[in-house]
Amino acid sequence: MDRLEKEHVLEAALFMSPKAMTIDELKAVAFVESRMETKTLLKELISHYNSKKSALEIVELPIGYQMRVKGKYEEDVAHLATDSTFSKGVMKTLALIAYKQPIEQALVVKYRNNKAYDHLKILFENGFIKKEPKGRTYTLTTTTKFIEYFGKDFGKK
Repeated sequence: MDRLEKEHVLEAALFMSPKAMTIDELKAVAFVESRMETKTLLKELISHYNSKKSALEIVELPIGYQMRVKGKYEEDVAHLATDSTFSKGVMKTLALIAYKQPIEQALVVKYRNNKAYDHLKILFENGFIKKEPKGRTYTLTTTTKFIEYFGKDFGKK
């Protein structure tokens, strides 16, 4: 497979993948010799998308690379995506955790009310948050699944 063909396979893989892909995953799917060559091909792809007037972009996230709609166009086409599986209340609870992380569960319940316990259960079961015991409560943070799903990493404060 020549260089251009490998680049096309990387592009297709990023387009088809519902989640961010690691260098190793991309290397394997495009039959690239090394991680360095994979990174070089990705840089060329990113440059290509940045230079043309495209509604798509390839971004490097802490967990890998992802192709997505540029923020400028996201609102215009968001309704075409599959419906969210979470209620507005669950999403508000998740937003609070993402913005304030690491945050204690007791504070989330204080800000969001007792329904937050149900929200936290849903978010934990779906892999969007993780919890670490801290005394009689838990410390909550988002997971890599959160980053893959939303394409954002608010980081730890």
